[in-house]
Amino acid sequence: MPIRSLTSQTDLFRQAAHEASDALSKWLGRPSRIVINNVAIMPLNEAVGVLGVTDAPLVACAMGITGQYSGLLVLTGDDASGLALADMLLGREIGTSTKWTEIEQSAAVETANIIGCAYLNAMAVDPQATPELAAQPLMPSPPAFLRDYAAAVMQSLLMGQASLAENVFLTHTDFQVDAMPGKCSLLFIPEAEDLG
Repeated sequence: MPIRSLTSQTDLFRQAAHEASDALSKWLGRPSRIVINNVAIMPLNEAVGVLGVTDAPLVACAMGITGQYSGLLVLTGDDASGLALADMLLGREIGTSTKWTEIEQSAAVETANIIGCAYLNAMAVDPQATPELAAQPLMPSPPAFLRDYAAAVMQSLLMGQASLAENVFLTHTDFQVDAMPGKCSLLFIPEAEDLG
């Protein structure tokens, strides 16, 4: 994806966040709000710290994207937020889930899939895309679940970038769901070779 001005990119990502917020609200049956935190081109070493430094592990559900845009779309959050999302989806009282069993992981992955597909559907109607790009469908891979410390999660996600570019284009979106403790993040990381 050739990177245009950050302003035009931010407008596109803001629309994508709005669509993802609507999808998440319908999916969980609760009010949710997804907002753009930051859209920036930054050095890789700064990008590694974008989720903060914490002694607690983070969970991430990452899906690869190919087509009109290529890269990664990642849903991430701390254990409390992620497990609360799983409880909401499973119709449980928040706090019921205390560890990441197969069913909680499956709920997190499916939530990432719902949010990610809504986000990508909005991006697919980019009015500034060339006819050639617009004709290419956006194809997400099934989300993969991982759990580690923030820096390790980001290093894993950015590994492919490190050998190709010194900078990374990163869209960092925060979301909050009614009654969910803390917040989760949605990251869009285009392929390094697409950076202009």
